[in-house]
Amino acid sequence: MDPQTIWIMIHVVLLVYWLGADISVFYCSLQIIKPANSRETRAAIAKVLGFVNAFPGIVSILMLPVGLMLASGKGLSPITGGWLALVWGLAAIWLLISVSAASQRGTPLGKTYATIDLWIRYVLIAVLTIAALLSLTGGAPFTSNWLALKVLLFAFVLVCGLGIRFTFAKFGPAFGRFMAEGSTPETEAGLRGPVMRVKPWVLALWSGLVVMALLGIAQPLL
Repeated sequence: MDPQTIWIMIHVVLLVYWLGADISVFYCSLQIIKPANSRETRAAIAKVLGFVNAFPGIVSILMLPVGLMLASGKGLSPITGGWLALVWGLAAIWLLISVSAASQRGTPLGKTYATIDLWIRYVLIAVLTIAALLSLTGGAPFTSNWLALKVLLFAFVLVCGLGIRFTFAKFGPAFGRFMAEGSTPETEAGLRGPVMRVKPWVLALWSGLVVMALLGIAQPLL
């Protein structure tokens, strides 16, 4: 089987897990803020949310090296050979940091890992944006405009992910208060606020992923 076909399959699977998990997380959050659901039911849903929420972060890390493998195979990227190996090595380190941040959440070490992960995303967003704009205006490093637009959209999706992270940050403490105090107007409002405020970021992220998929499939001559 052609290696390019295998990488396309992996790319599609990653997209499905990213979008599917993100939709599941948002749906779970909507169920948690429903006053009609009991505290026990909402606690069970929160466990599911916490598990599924790990997938978008993992997929967002793997998507870049897999995408570069595809671009290299089509001759659209200068990142080949040893450079690709370096990208995979850095992605593996980043993945380890991200998983450690999630598994040690709430501890000093977990906060350190989360901060490192955050700064990696800041730098990556800047690098991808610059590379995409240079490609669109000068034809390099990526030699196809549709690929440059896809890279730019990937940076946009990462920005949306950070928007979700910051906007949703108060949900955890609010849920802890709800579990301790039960359902009151104050605890319900504390749960509902972050979920409602995160909706624009979520919709923007979903839209970005769909357009990225469309560009990858159509590969228009722009």
